[in-house]
Amino acid sequence: MTWDHRTWLRRNGRRRLISSALTLAVLGAGYYGFQLQYPAARTARVCSGMLPVDPVLSLAGKSKLSLLGLGFHVSSKQFDVSGDVTEPSGLATTCDVDGVVISIETASGARNAYGFYSFQRDQESFPVPLDAGWRGFMVTDEDEATASVLLSCKNWTPEEGSGILVAGESPYGNEVTKAVRLELARTVTGAAQRAAEKTGCATEPGDSDKLTAPAAEATTASASDATGTCKGMTSVKKVRETAAGTSPAEECLLVGDLQLAAAYGPFSDASQAVVNGPYGGHDTPSGTDVYTAWTSATCQGALGVGYYHASPLEGSDRKLTSDPLTKAERADLEHFAEQSAARHGCGAPAALPS
Repeated sequence: MTWDHRTWLRRNGRRRLISSALTLAVLGAGYYGFQLQYPAARTARVCSGMLPVDPVLSLAGKSKLSLLGLGFHVSSKQFDVSGDVTEPSGLATTCDVDGVVISIETASGARNAYGFYSFQRDQESFPVPLDAGWRGFMVTDEDEATASVLLSCKNWTPEEGSGILVAGESPYGNEVTKAVRLELARTVTGAAQRAAEKTGCATEPGDSDKLTAPAAEATTASASDATGTCKGMTSVKKVRETAAGTSPAEECLLVGDLQLAAAYGPFSDASQAVVNGPYGGHDTPSGTDVYTAWTSATCQGALGVGYYHASPLEGSDRKLTSDPLTKAERADLEHFAEQSAARHGCGAPAALPS
């Protein structure tokens, strides 16, 4: 047999090509697997893919281009809302991206309306509204910021969830700068918009491009100079207020006297006063009990019932049954409720009882 070196070269070349192809395939699979461990890739997978990756990573202190996932903690879990609600696939869910905690659920039956917050009856921490057409707010404390946004879904009944509620929390212990507040606002609004797209919620979100960082705290002003949630108050000389927006939770402090608050949708359903009843936990549209004077309004979509109430300040021994609202205080509560209801497109608040 005559040895043909050309045949040998062809066979050897094929072996090398096959070997190279196998090597490249193995390396490619390994590289792809490595890519899946990048912080950006891991963030994109949690909460059923409903998180806006860039702002979440920014809050967590990671770049989208970061290749180092060692020690980067990501987890998620689903949970059920009220038994009266049949939530769409993918809701409700909570995820933790290296200390950035986000909850996405339906508005009806929501469990986390006040889950991240402690601002109720707190004279220092106020819900500051988001802007750019978003129905949401942020509360800033020394060590963290928390934010919520509410979307109404025109094609969902209350039994289907009414809308989408997203709540988010910045990593505890980090300085809450203006940049952090903006990224948190982008996180909750971005997650809400993605959740709406994923679940088929027909809604009208705000403008993400025009969103700005909410103020860190409320401002104190003379009542006559108030332009926000306390505009038009006359029963006291000083007030503490935030900008007047379309937040599902609003407050106005009548300094030294009363705390006025408005709550909509899941925040009305889960308000501090809730025991039973559709009006912030009460059975009547307006009234007075020991610690609360309230009125309410009928709203559209996920806003449900608008609940407006006045309460003595924390630490006060005033009881509204024996020391009822004065004429000026009563007028302030009515004016506060009317202004808030109008901003949210609700009906006229119920008349306070005589």
